[in-house]
Amino acid sequence: VPARRVDALAETLERGVEEAAEASSERHHYGGEHGRALAAVLGQDDDAGGQTRRMAMTVVVNALVFHEALAQAGFRVAAEDGERPVRPVDAFRLGGGAFDRVPLLAEWDAILDRNYRPIFGSARSLLDPAREAALPEGTVQAVLRPLWRTALALMEGGVTRSHDLTGVVFQRLIADRKFLATYYTRPAAAAMLAGLALPSSRAPGGADWGDAETLASLQIGDFACGTGTLLSAAYSRLGLLHELHGGDPRDLHAPMMKQGLVGLDVLNIAVHLTAAMLAGAHPGTPFDGDCLLTMPWAAGEGGGEVSVGSLDLLSPHVQSRLIGRAAATTAGGRGPENVEDLATLVGHDRFDLVIMNPPFTRPTNHEASHASVPIPAYAAFDTTAAEQEAMSAKVKSLTADAPSNDYAGLASHFAELAHRKVRGDGAVALVLPLSALSGGSWDGVRARWRDGYRDAVAVTIAGAGDDDSSFSADTGMAECLLVASRANGDAPAHAEPRAVFAVLARRPESAVRGELVAAAVRRAVDVGGVRRIEDGPIGGTPIMLGDEYCGELLDCPLPDDGPWPLAGVADLSLAQAAHRIGRGEFPSFASGPGPLPLPVARIGDYARPGPVHRSIGSPTAAARGAFRIRIPPIAPAPTYSALWAHDNKRERALVVEPDSEGRIADASARGSERAARIWATATRAHYNAELRFNSQSLIVATTERPAIGGRAWPSVILDDREHEYAFALWCNSTLGLLLHWWTANKTQAGRGATTVTAIPRIPALDVRALTPTQHEAARKAFEALRGERLLPFDQIDEDPARAELDRRLLLDVLRLPPALCEDGGPLALLRRKLAAEPQIHGG
Repeated sequence: VPARRVDALAETLERGVEEAAEASSERHHYGGEHGRALAAVLGQDDDAGGQTRRMAMTVVVNALVFHEALAQAGFRVAAEDGERPVRPVDAFRLGGGAFDRVPLLAEWDAILDRNYRPIFGSARSLLDPAREAALPEGTVQAVLRPLWRTALALMEGGVTRSHDLTGVVFQRLIADRKFLATYYTRPAAAAMLAGLALPSSRAPGGADWGDAETLASLQIGDFACGTGTLLSAAYSRLGLLHELHGGDPRDLHAPMMKQGLVGLDVLNIAVHLTAAMLAGAHPGTPFDGDCLLTMPWAAGEGGGEVSVGSLDLLSPHVQSRLIGRAAATTAGGRGPENVEDLATLVGHDRFDLVIMNPPFTRPTNHEASHASVPIPAYAAFDTTAAEQEAMSAKVKSLTADAPSNDYAGLASHFAELAHRKVRGDGAVALVLPLSALSGGSWDGVRARWRDGYRDAVAVTIAGAGDDDSSFSADTGMAECLLVASRANGDAPAHAEPRAVFAVLARRPESAVRGELVAAAVRRAVDVGGVRRIEDGPIGGTPIMLGDEYCGELLDCPLPDDGPWPLAGVADLSLAQAAHRIGRGEFPSFASGPGPLPLPVARIGDYARPGPVHRSIGSPTAAARGAFRIRIPPIAPAPTYSALWAHDNKRERALVVEPDSEGRIADASARGSERAARIWATATRAHYNAELRFNSQSLIVATTERPAIGGRAWPSVILDDREHEYAFALWCNSTLGLLLHWWTANKTQAGRGATTVTAIPRIPALDVRALTPTQHEAARKAFEALRGERLLPFDQIDEDPARAELDRRLLLDVLRLPPALCEDGGPLALLRRKLAAEPQIHGG
């Protein structure tokens, strides 16, 4: 369906929902008896902003649309003399456009006797006249009139054929996204992820795409299903490939809906919409049961143990009581009896494919503005501070032996959930923040993927802005797609851990294009024709749709630790150059000499980072560290000087002045001893942990006298302080920028962040390999350049001071051939490539 039509239909639905919600609020004030009753059906509060009422109206209009779709498809329900077709919605309308509510709900009961509980269960409860605090007849008619007009307009516009609409509207109605992070997966990304996870070349579990019986036994799960976009995309692709191999997708529908498709979420309306999307694939084909559940959240019954949504399923033993609560909530109080079967369906090591776009929220971030929100990841639905603490403690208990952690965020816990649920030879297909590939807090998760999975494909976008590099709507951060197959049993995943990295030139704008890009990637991978990072630097294997360039592929080894750096890189020849230089070889370019040996080692081989800023202190009175940090004005000659924060205008030359001072926080003997230990780490070299390529000029700042490194500038303490000159020259050179960029966390456009614990892993000049004469040359070069103003790194190709720094380092210190630094030579080429890289200039 064209995007413009989807947007128009979304506007139609939004207007109809708003009109119905306003009709409700005009008759019943927020927080009143009827408002609370509506909200209770959805498991929410009757908020003054109207979100819950808009959700309630969406549930009802969706049921009307689906009712009409069933009638048009000839769906049959039980009758006294056997079976009869479902009556159309118009059969329950009275004169003047009013509805005969009781017969309409009786028809929904007949449908519910067959199934479709997530679709009609909540909708029926919202309109039920027998319910306590039921909506009066006048209110029911006031909301049904605009909702039915809206339903007719949607069906005339083809909404029953579009999987885009519900997701778009769902995002417009959600006001809790900041805490829930329930971002909408764009349809193009969903189609691409499903295409990568379900390639036409092979079906899951070694099945044949034409074998209906085997395909019907597969299990596909999404434990954060949202609007159902990913689960629906996977199911749609499964049916398509079955049809292309001679099968009838309708033969798969009943068994897949009953036990093959598992969708869970904490939002009742999300499960409602997911059910509508999945069941709407073949609305006239009945099915017996489903596993689409609204998972309990926060407080338990009677003040019992708190629930943490789908993350409760991290436990090896699924509690039937938990699933019973989920089923009852989903069905609007009409829970199915097969709770034990549902509990079995969501067990460990069962799924052939787990496909998810999980929440990204980090429990450790500081989005809260008051004490009632101490842990934002668990603050949705107005949970209390005590509930948030209890939920956080429960997740930590469930993941005590797992590599996931709160610093990586909820996404890492859902990645752990996917790992526990997928069977050997099954696949995971995940939408994750880009930090999953490069962030230090994800190290353990990446090690799990490296050692326990095979055939990994990671997809990123070489976008100039954060939104341009995202596969979801409105996250405002770079993301990645990851698809990998879990190793079977104790057999090794692979002889050498490797993965294929696909970097797209731009985000696919349609589902069809997403499918085609996925097919092009799979073709290249399956034939084994993907270029390797060890090649070149010659670039990667192009991804082509006809004569249109869509991006490139590169096959890379996976490191034992640290980031998987090939993420969002536009020029893969630059990646190949960084890989070679990081391993001690200056590669051969089209112009200039090479390859040439370079003395390169990890920084941790000859230096150690200073303490993290939390141990040092903070500018606030509640500092946990040894010092209270005072930012200017500071004393003319501070006792404990510090380089704490960024001031780009002051940080253009190699030598910078400290910007802060420390005051001992605890004047006791113990506090003074603690301060002395911290001050003993004071040094002259400080590493930029929060580097912005498009505004900052230094990777290593040098102070005239030793200072404490702070939050932005952690210290790097070299074994030999005389080596600081060569270290600073290298890190601020083109080669230093290249290796920092290569290993940094590039989740945000224009930024290359690192952490105190990650600094030792960064490859840099091995200062131990230089002779005393070379170190003396480095000192002279440093002194000659110390006052030169360096441009920000995104202007590295037009910075004469940086070019002179390169020349001094490579020729005077490292004694490499002059041809490297000539105009048009390899160093000039590297500077142009870096300046053109979207991750560097950030748009």
